[in-house]
Amino acid sequence: MSTSTGENRTNIKLSNQLKTQQEEIGKLKGRINQLVDNITVLESDLGKFKKNVSKDLLEVIEVLKENRRSL
Repeated sequence: MSTSTGENRTNIKLSNQLKTQQEEIGKLKGRINQLVDNITVLESDLGKFKKNVSKDLLEVIEVLKENRRSL
């Protein structure tokens, strides 16, 4: 009888541990999804930033060319 009771306690502990681990895994999956979304936004923002910097540099170069011509 004590073996059966001991096994039941062990099974209950293992079931509780499994449930806790499943909840933690769920939280981690959610956090990973958030991070993936953030990375996507950052990549998009970085692309826009690069385009804007390139555009600004081209404008600066044009102004420098115009100033050189007027000298």
